[in-house]
Amino acid sequence: MLFNSLQYLLFLPAVVTCFWLSGKRFRPLILLCASYYFYMSWYAPYCLLLAALTTLNYLLGRSIDKAKGQSAKRKFLFGLGLVLNLGCLLFFKYTNFLVDCCSSLLRTVPHNTAQLSLPLQIIVPLAISFFVFEFVHYLGDIYSGQKPIDSPIRFALFAAFFPSQIAGPIKRFEDFDTQILHMRSFSSPMFLQGINLILEGLFKKVALGDNLVPIVEKGFSSIQYLAPVDAWIAALAFTFEIYYDFSGYTDIGRGSAMLLGINLPENFNKPYFSVSLIDFWRRWHMSLSSWLRDYLYKPLGGSRGGTFARNRNLLITMLLGGLWHGASWHFVIWGAFHGIGLIVNHTFRKLFPAPAETVSPNSNTTPTIGLKSLATGLFTFVFVILGWILFRADTFENALSFYKHMFVAAAPCFESGFLVQAFIASTLPAAFSLYALFHGLTSLHQHLSTNTNFGQHWWLKIKPTPVILLPGYAAYALLILCLASKKAAPFIYFQF
Repeated sequence: MLFNSLQYLLFLPAVVTCFWLSGKRFRPLILLCASYYFYMSWYAPYCLLLAALTTLNYLLGRSIDKAKGQSAKRKFLFGLGLVLNLGCLLFFKYTNFLVDCCSSLLRTVPHNTAQLSLPLQIIVPLAISFFVFEFVHYLGDIYSGQKPIDSPIRFALFAAFFPSQIAGPIKRFEDFDTQILHMRSFSSPMFLQGINLILEGLFKKVALGDNLVPIVEKGFSSIQYLAPVDAWIAALAFTFEIYYDFSGYTDIGRGSAMLLGINLPENFNKPYFSVSLIDFWRRWHMSLSSWLRDYLYKPLGGSRGGTFARNRNLLITMLLGGLWHGASWHFVIWGAFHGIGLIVNHTFRKLFPAPAETVSPNSNTTPTIGLKSLATGLFTFVFVILGWILFRADTFENALSFYKHMFVAAAPCFESGFLVQAFIASTLPAAFSLYALFHGLTSLHQHLSTNTNFGQHWWLKIKPTPVILLPGYAAYALLILCLASKKAAPFIYFQF
């Protein structure tokens, strides 16, 4: 069931209606049933795996909490939880990768004809990485002294909550369970904010992200024929495709949760406005970045132990973060690329004071504009673009070939600028223009509304009413349909 499908358009209002019409004591159970139905719409048998992991981690969390004062037992239970959760992830997601690596090594042995193969084809359960990361976070926090979730229904809902089920954001159980335990009353402003987020997310995904897919596919499937201008267009197209695709999913998920009175964490904060790579990772996929920081980088030692230890831990964290994205060497190299970039960024920042960077990941402000910040921001953006090529290319060799065509005109090639022509012929110029206009007008309205020197004009005091909102929402939805790609594309992060 895709967020941008007719099935979800029917499913979500039904769940929201049942949720608000029922008593508070029944709402967690309604959400749990809806979440399992949502997951079963993808591949029903793996609901048993989700239920088994949920039961296992619920029991382990309670056992760790009850073993207070028994250090050895707590360590054993926590270690057991890590082994079982990460072992499950390793088996389903990385077995095929490990077998392929071993087969490649065997082929290097002279006169060897042996080949490794699996007796069955392993299908990766949808969102297995996100489930495991949330379970590891849960057990880690219980081991550190947090109280576990006592209700099995509330814990199962934490694991399966459908708005964040497939591609995050990665939730923290303390915040989520507090909201479930103390259900909010219906809030019109929050409900309207949820609708706005869903519509914006659909516009990002359907009108922008999906329409960029043909340009990206054409560019990356014909690397050997690309002229430099087309290689850069393809790289830029993927840079914005992955952002609009993933942030669009997050907006729809967060908006769906708001319709139910639940806040999910932010996942993006204008990442392409970053003034450094450090700043980028504070703004991009923030729930994953904070998870890697808290449950991998810091346990490895963080910056304790000096510069060498910090650089080592940064590199290990980003290597594993790259591998988390996919069982392939080009993802590992992408992680190493960013790890080395962060090491250089930390070193450079120590030698030369950096422009103002994001202090809080929840801040919606952009860095102060200046020549230095513009220069470092442009350098960071180009670095991120080059990294996305490693992420998108099927192999490392294809990525190297793509880099070559970005900087060197090679023959034979298609007519130079054919991807530029494809962009102009699509609905993308209109979609980007409308999106920029919408955000420009929204920012202007917010600025004027809070500017006491401007004065309170009558049109700034208009309050949203159904008479105003319903035609506006209908027009927004119609615009999305008009600009939609002819072929819907799956969300990129579903594979992770």
